[in-house]
Amino acid sequence: MKRRQILLDEESDRILEQLAQFHSGDRSQAVREALKMHKTMEGMLEELEELHADELKRQKERSEKEFREGRVVTLEEMKRRHRL
Repeated sequence: MKRRQILLDEESDRILEQLAQFHSGDRSQAVREALKMHKTMEGMLEELEELHADELKRQKERSEKEFREGRVVTLEEMKRRHRL
């Protein structure tokens, strides 16, 4: 195993503490599991994107067309209009 030293902000440290509770308080094990889960989630997202590539492309093209035609506005413009 390798030893690494990392710096965490307060929120990250709080989250790590919560994750460690599922591993008998072992922060190292919590980090290892989180990193493995990240890799698993990336793989799942890639599979979903491949399975739905045609639909995602269709949605993107439709959105771009509607934006060009002026039928939609940016999120920033919508927030400005509604004073958000």
